[in-house]
Amino acid sequence: MPGVLPMTMTPTKQIKFRYQYHSSHILWLLLFLISGLLQAFGWVDSWRFDRSLVEQGDIWLLLSGHIVHLNWSHWLLNMAGLAIVAFFFSSHASFMQWLLVILVSAMVISAGLWWWMTDIHFYVGLSGVLHGLFLYGALREIRFYPISGYVLLAVLLAKLLWEFFYGALPGSEEMAGGHVLTQAHLLGAVGGITVWLLEWLVGRSEPVEG
Repeated sequence: MPGVLPMTMTPTKQIKFRYQYHSSHILWLLLFLISGLLQAFGWVDSWRFDRSLVEQGDIWLLLSGHIVHLNWSHWLLNMAGLAIVAFFFSSHASFMQWLLVILVSAMVISAGLWWWMTDIHFYVGLSGVLHGLFLYGALREIRFYPISGYVLLAVLLAKLLWEFFYGALPGSEEMAGGHVLTQAHLLGAVGGITVWLLEWLVGRSEPVEG
């Protein structure tokens, strides 16, 4: 009787992009919930960047304007961008590092609005801050996954160059439902790279878990 070889089980491959909890997910969830609630309750006008109100002392609008949106399509567009940041980059930095990127990017954009773009009286949206998060995330990605990091960095820089020379990407204003302030994207990216450079200078390039 011929011998029978025992059946061998092929090991199940792990899913490449499996969910793993990271503390920064709390930050993304808070941004999602707060911005969604503000949109749902119609508080956009009272939270947006309003130059005249800031001049009267409501300086908190310099930050709050970044988490309210023109309409639901604008909100969904930015939340999709936030989801990409959360999915691909969360583990590259700690909760506090991501929070710092958000705050620095928002402050750089607001400073630009206040001193550089003095003709802008109202501003809303997370897209500028998202460019800071994307650039920071891509730079951190290079350390762990060089190929994808450099590709993402090149794509983002190409987008910023296009916007600098030619304005908003075709179709982006239609999707957002209003004028896209591309200068805010550039300023947000400056905020992201500023945090990365500061970390590099002080030797904090290692990811911090938690």
